[in-house]
Amino acid sequence: MKRPPLWLAVSAVTAGITVAFGVARWIDHFVSDPAAEDLHLHLIAARVGLTHGWSHIYDIDLQRATAAGLGPSGGLIDSMHLFISPPPTAWMLAPLAWQPQAVSYLVWTIVSLAAFVGAAWLIVPGGRFSKVTVILVSLAIYPVHYQFWAGQTVVATLALAAVAYWLLERDRWVLCGIALAAAFCFKPQDVLLVPVALAASGRWRPVAVFAAAGAVLVAVWAASLGQAGIQSWLNDLSIIRSDPHNAPLTYSFLVGRGASATAIELASGAGALALAWYRRDRLDLVFCLGLVGTTMSASYLHEFDVAILVLGAWIVLRQNPSWAQRLWLLAGIAAMQFIALGQPIPTLLWEPVWLVLLVLEPWLRPHDLVLPVRRRPAEALVPGPTRP
Repeated sequence: MKRPPLWLAVSAVTAGITVAFGVARWIDHFVSDPAAEDLHLHLIAARVGLTHGWSHIYDIDLQRATAAGLGPSGGLIDSMHLFISPPPTAWMLAPLAWQPQAVSYLVWTIVSLAAFVGAAWLIVPGGRFSKVTVILVSLAIYPVHYQFWAGQTVVATLALAAVAYWLLERDRWVLCGIALAAAFCFKPQDVLLVPVALAASGRWRPVAVFAAAGAVLVAVWAASLGQAGIQSWLNDLSIIRSDPHNAPLTYSFLVGRGASATAIELASGAGALALAWYRRDRLDLVFCLGLVGTTMSASYLHEFDVAILVLGAWIVLRQNPSWAQRLWLLAGIAAMQFIALGQPIPTLLWEPVWLVLLVLEPWLRPHDLVLPVRRRPAEALVPGPTRP
């Protein structure tokens, strides 16, 4: 069997060790306080829905009553601990609602991990060892680790968005639109500009299917919630948005909440969409620009939400990227590790540069420096073709 390059083997081993420590940290966090997981909030909403009806899942008083007695922080329902995800999140977790918390967390973690690995296997190029290495490196990145640590639903959106891209790459635009609409059922703020970027690039058919499927989903959500439930949802969203601690990965961290942050967010989103139109001939770049534009223009974004950018990196790797692109992806790994130290600034500065590199990629790739290959002595003795 041919051995992998040394740098690839070292990367796999290093990432594997990091992931092993990460899994130990997931377990320790759950054992120390299982009620502190974000999954806990989703299970509370599912219990409220099963007990009081699905129109009440955003009722704060019912969330508090249901959470009471479920652990040291079980009754903590506030602006940082409040269920605001779309209704399908609660529906999907209904089978786990009344299971012991350890069982619920274990099942959800295994399902999420399987979805993450499956999405990566679908998108990441190369052989098995290369795929495994990229998966281990991705799991070692802090936002990805943190999403599993908290029992979050970012992976559900990431996996469905990956399927949508894979389908669109094969021109199966109907299924792509449906998969993209399904991605909005969990973390819509993580892929918000992707369908807009596709529309800006002239890919109207999957966007039309996405809009139709999304309209059906919204109608079902509205019917399940009723007027009172919708009002409770909007009220919860206003509570969440009023807390500045719910936007640690937005540019308000640098300039403060207000007109400056809003201007940066709007300019980032508009700029990403304009660049998606400019690079409309490259599906991979359009999709990635939609992802980066989403995170850069967000006014509500947590540490685990930027894990969605891992999908953008996988997509970029499919096209044999330039050396500048590869080096900046490595810089991104380092930048995102600083989030674990409470320092989002490296990531916030890394994103706009990546946006620029994505646009320049068609120019960068042909201009890569090609080093001359020195022939071995045996090769030099082989006569070349004779000229006529």
